Amino acid sequence: MADVAAAASPFDLVVASDVVYYEALVDPLIETLRFFVKGEVVFVMAHMRRWKRTDKKFFGKARKVFDVEVVHEDPPLEGWRHGPVVYRFTAKKQHGKK
Repeated sequence: MADVAAAASPFDLVVASDVVYYEALVDPLIETLRFFVKGEVVFVMAHMRRWKRTDKKFFGKARKVFDVEVVHEDPPLEGWRHGPVVYRFTAKKQHGKK
């Protein structure tokens, strides 16, 4: 991560799509997001629910670290039970700090 941080210029937004897929990669994904999504940085993620167990693990862990809100939700595509959803993640504000 240090190499990535050293090479990156300041940014305000992290954007991703279809990054929650393998359960074994949930923890590394959360740690990566914790590294980048700090202060006023926003993470926007488009997501299609595919694996209930993996989604539950990811969103459960994410909500401990981030404020998570749905910013857009499409109806299910033909043949799907769930439509794509766009989420906004921001770092949780610590009580007593601005």
